[in-house]
Amino acid sequence: MSYALLKKVCTKCRDSSIKTYWANIKALAKLSGRDDVPGNAAWLNDNLLKRVLSEPLGRSKRFATAGVKAAQMYNKKKPKWTAAMTKQTDSYASLRKSGKRTVRETTNWPKGGYQALTKLAKEMHSEVQNLETKKNWNSKDIYRYQRFLVVLFYSKHALRGDLADCRIKAPWGSNYIKKKGGKYVLHISQHKTSRSHGAIQIEPGLALQDAFSIFITKSKQRATHGYLLSTLRGTNRLKRSDMLRMIRSIMRDRLGKNIGVQLIRVLKVSESAAEIDKAVALQKELGHSAGMQQKYISRD
Repeated sequence: MSYALLKKVCTKCRDSSIKTYWANIKALAKLSGRDDVPGNAAWLNDNLLKRVLSEPLGRSKRFATAGVKAAQMYNKKKPKWTAAMTKQTDSYASLRKSGKRTVRETTNWPKGGYQALTKLAKEMHSEVQNLETKKNWNSKDIYRYQRFLVVLFYSKHALRGDLADCRIKAPWGSNYIKKKGGKYVLHISQHKTSRSHGAIQIEPGLALQDAFSIFITKSKQRATHGYLLSTLRGTNRLKRSDMLRMIRSIMRDRLGKNIGVQLIRVLKVSESAAEIDKAVALQKELGHSAGMQQKYISRD
């Protein structure tokens, strides 16, 4: 089976979602003891489903969904997998809504919470700061500075994996980083929730502006693929899945925690928990939504 077939049957899915589904299907195949995704649906059996449901809630939800998507590729109905996906998704949503920290989050929560990423970015900057005055960078220099840049970015902006899809050269496409009015602006119009929330546009702060300016200038001198991030050899773009693995690797090596983008997003939102709780309480008191609450703000 192939990514192309998944894309063919998942007609209403975003490209980013299809990439995630395919990565999870491959992970599910490995969980079943296979090196590759099989050519038929026989492997999506009751024993594998039992194994999936024994996993922690977040993983079981992800694997159950992967099983349903895999079944779609084979044009097969798997009611037990669909029921499991629905149950695990509802359970996960209830847990998230309660605000209760999961076992995985408790285990991997870094000291200092989200601010641990800011501290790590400062440490990593001190290790590559000498490159900022170096005239010519090789591919290893680009990759080293890139690792710092990614951590710095996620210490400020907890996007999903969309940073890896950003172009820095024309044709710009849906997702890009380029200068507007003398400052770098990040524009993401193709992302998981773009249909309901529209494009994401971010004007990074001073530290990221400086880092982008240095890195993009040097990257353009060597890489021709037109994307922000490069592989270690520098000839190819760094794909989303590889960037996500790189983040986890950095967090394990530097913080001793298994932290991915999803947990980074949880860390950032949790940092503002008190303000969010206060805003929600006001919404309930006035009986309107977050969007309507914004309309009631009167600024001087």
